[in-house]
Amino acid sequence: MTTSRFCNTISLIIVILLITIILISLNACGLYYEYRDEINSNDIKESNITNTGEYESYDNLNSALVKEVIDGDTIILSNGEKVRLIGINTPEYGRYYFDEARELMEILTLGKEVMLERDITDRDKYGRLLRYVYVNGLFVNLEMIERGFANAYTYPPDVKYTEKFLEAERYARSNNAGLWERSKITIVKIDINYDAEGNDNQNLNDEYVIIENISSKDVNIGDWTIKDSATNIYKFCSFLFKKDSTIHLFSGSGIDNSGDFYWGGKRPVWNNDHDTLYLRDDKGLLVEIYNY
Repeated sequence: MTTSRFCNTISLIIVILLITIILISLNACGLYYEYRDEINSNDIKESNITNTGEYESYDNLNSALVKEVIDGDTIILSNGEKVRLIGINTPEYGRYYFDEARELMEILTLGKEVMLERDITDRDKYGRLLRYVYVNGLFVNLEMIERGFANAYTYPPDVKYTEKFLEAERYARSNNAGLWERSKITIVKIDINYDAEGNDNQNLNDEYVIIENISSKDVNIGDWTIKDSATNIYKFCSFLFKKDSTIHLFSGSGIDNSGDFYWGGKRPVWNNDHDTLYLRDDKGLLVEIYNY
């Protein structure tokens, strides 16, 4: 082998190794950045909230049956229409409580005739019908929140039942139901700088989460996740979060170092008017909620 060919081979091997190391590193950090607009029935407990459906229309879908459940907030009707339930968000595939949320939706709707109520918006950008769903007078959207399998996620202009949904979420949280089951780890204090100086889209790293370890011990936060009220999720790499220390999670791009982490987003994560942060441990249990 000539010297030139040998050098080229070595160079190729080095490039492959570097790419492999980068891919492994990215996978280890488990970064998720999403934009989507987008059980056993005996385990369902009685509630203190009166859930009665007062639907306004049937949307010309007479005798419409639910033939398939995609997940906890999306169903398919017998006529092929996809329906995205308004005002709720349930876990994505592979996330904590995805299976349970889908199973409850199947119990409530699969193979059953549904009544559909429209708010302001007819369809989302994916062509799905946006509706409130009722089965035999049961308000399914509300039921999913109340049982702890969905969080309230109202988005203007479709806000007709916002107060009902927030009340149901408060009920689920107070009972540690489903998604609101609390972790035994209670070590943190959270704050968010959600309104970056100037144009948020051009100053992503001036939008950041501050997490302080206020306990008397260190904790490894590997596989812990931070999620907003929509579907943006960040998963931490293995990191020893030392007592009395603080870490920052910036929305933009950068190189992670001791105490500073970067979401790698292309757009802002946190709404300037209101949002909710959910911090979960490596088992998916809720460590802390931060509302503003």
